Amino acid sequence: MKLERIDLHNLSREEAWRKAEENITWCIEHGVDVIDIIHGKGHHSQYNFSVIKQDVRQKLKEDPYLRGSGYRVIYGESDFPVALTFDEGHTLLVRKGAENNYIGGTKTRQKNEIIFSEEGKRLRKEQKARNALKNKKK
Repeated sequence: MKLERIDLHNLSREEAWRKAEENITWCIEHGVDVIDIIHGKGHHSQYNFSVIKQDVRQKLKEDPYLRGSGYRVIYGESDFPVALTFDEGHTLLVRKGAENNYIGGTKTRQKNEIIFSEEGKRLRKEQKARNALKNKKK
């Protein structure tokens, strides 16, 4: 799976969208499967929220070119397998049909499939409960 990153840190709103738009067009034309737009969480902004994230996500929803391109907007904080290693500082453009794929090499994908499976979630909950009991006894 081809992955490209577009880092928008330290750019103004206008510069960020211009860079995102140019790079997204290139990625779509070259068949990139996942486009990772890194806009940050906004921790370093004046109001402690990401203005660029808000702008980028809004413009992606409204972009007519993107609608017909066969890509889907997925937020980094979503539960789709493709987004499991990301957070709210990322917005992903994913080729439709690839939302349920894990990102990474074979070993990483296999590891993530186990970790994020229902069985993996159950095992993590059990381990947390055991650790809580152990810490209570101390």
